[in-house]
Amino acid sequence: MIVSNNVSPLWQNLPPDHRERLALAVDKGLALAPDGRATVFFRADDVAVPSNAFTAMADAFRDADAPLCMAVVPAWLTLSRWAALRKTAGAPGLFCWCQHGWRHMNFEAPGTKKREFGQARPARDKRQDLSKGFKRMADILGADFTPVFTPPWNRCDGDSLAAMPSIGFKGISRTVGAGPDAPEGLPDFPVRMDLHTRKEPDPSASLDIMLKELSDGLASGLCGIMLHHQRMESVSLGFLKVLLDELGRRNGVQYAHFGTLLER
Repeated sequence: MIVSNNVSPLWQNLPPDHRERLALAVDKGLALAPDGRATVFFRADDVAVPSNAFTAMADAFRDADAPLCMAVVPAWLTLSRWAALRKTAGAPGLFCWCQHGWRHMNFEAPGTKKREFGQARPARDKRQDLSKGFKRMADILGADFTPVFTPPWNRCDGDSLAAMPSIGFKGISRTVGAGPDAPEGLPDFPVRMDLHTRKEPDPSASLDIMLKELSDGLASGLCGIMLHHQRMESVSLGFLKVLLDELGRRNGVQYAHFGTLLER
């Protein structure tokens, strides 16, 4: 289980006027949204192992009464870990648990973009891993499993997408604009704003780019926000709480998770 936990320069030197800039970005996005309203969902990737960072993240969403999609890596999950995660999260109606790959392992050649479910693998192997992950999630989580798939690194190929409906998946979540297109009957819930895996070297410019992602997402009417709690430290946790507070203050914002999005 190898997950990078590098801290972005943004969280090493967060601009002091971040709340004011955030509030302006939210209002700008809502002003352009259909009827001034937008649905917001949060997706936390690489979930499976209980930790202080996971607890802090779950507490923030529970305190804000905001739902959260937990993207769980099936191969990392055990019955005891699931019991601990569920106990820590609490508020069963607030959290949604979906599938994040199988082992979160890269199979692509060095120097190319990482994929667990890409062209480097035979279609049969990818389908087998998708099915193993689905079965493990269903066996361990039972009715708490929401059958939405989010691929590690937000990338997967057409072979994998084509296999998903017959396995039992009801939706997929990737980065906005990711290809190829999902097959008919497999709705795509894209994330637009990335909170923790930012690479811009200048903190102020990084904040501007991130807030534009937020504004554009709100303006589209459906704004997905991606989190990686393993990279989260005190500064980005504080910003997350400010973000939840600012969004929660707006009548035009409606929270959702994959379960409620599928019901629509």
